[in-house]
Amino acid sequence: MAEKHQDPAKQLGEFLRLRREQLSPERVGLIKGSRRRTPGLRREEVAQLSYVSTTWYTWLEQGRGIAVSPRTLSSIATALQLSQAERDYLFSLAELTDPLNPVALSFEPDVKAIVQRMSSPCYIMNAAWQVVAWNPQAAALFSGWLKDGQAPNMLEFIFINPFARQLVVGWPERAQRIVAELRAESIHLEKSTPLRATIDSLLQQSEEFAQWWQKHHVIHREGGQRSFQHPQQGLLHYQQTTWQLAPDPTTKLVTLIPLFVSE
Repeated sequence: MAEKHQDPAKQLGEFLRLRREQLSPERVGLIKGSRRRTPGLRREEVAQLSYVSTTWYTWLEQGRGIAVSPRTLSSIATALQLSQAERDYLFSLAELTDPLNPVALSFEPDVKAIVQRMSSPCYIMNAAWQVVAWNPQAAALFSGWLKDGQAPNMLEFIFINPFARQLVVGWPERAQRIVAELRAESIHLEKSTPLRATIDSLLQQSEEFAQWWQKHHVIHREGGQRSFQHPQQGLLHYQQTTWQLAPDPTTKLVTLIPLFVSE
C-alpha cells in the first residue's frame, strides 16, 4: 500500500512524538514515578527541557504548522537527545538550517573520469538512487546488473532483485540501514519524482521495505566494512566510503577498497 503523503508539519509532529515516547525519563534525569501512563516523556517534560510552553510544544507535535525558529528547534532536538542523523531529518522536515550543523565536505572534479580511473569498484548515485556512472570493477562485483544504456536503481536491486540477498552478506541488517539512510534523506522526496515513485513502488512490492519504512528510523550514510558472497570470486570484503559531490550534495560517489580479512 502506498504511503499517504503528509504535509511536512504533520510529519515533523509525528517524528517528535515518536522520539518523545522512546526517550525514558531516567535518560534525562527525571524520576519515572509509579503513576506514569505515558510511554517515554510527557509533552510538558519536553517543553520544560526545551524552555518553551507546553501549549506551544503540543501544537508543534499536533502539526498545526506553527512557526518555529532554528534555535528553538535545536533546543527541542537536544532535549530529545536526537542523534546527528535524527537532527538533520528534523530540520529537513522543518525546512530550516540546523545552527549546529557541521560544514559538509564537497568536491568539484570531473567525477565520471575519476570513477573510470579507480582500480577498485566505484560508482555514482543520484538523488533517486539511480546508478549513473560506474567502472568495470563495479560491474564485475554486481555480476552484470550494471549495464550500459540503462539507469539501474540501487533500491530496486536491494529489495526486489533476488540476487542481492545472495550477494550482500548480512542482507537484513544492510537493507534496514539503507531504509534508515533513505528516511534521513527524505526531504528530497518532493523534489524528486523518480525517487517518490520508486518508494511508492517498493512499499507495494516489498513487505520488508514497507515495515521498516514505517518505523521512521533515520541514520547517516556511513562507511565501513561491506562483504559480498560473489558467485565466481567467493567471499569479498571492502571498506566503503561515500562522498557527497558538489554542486549537488544529493549525488554521491561510492568507493569500495578491498580489505584482506582473516577468516
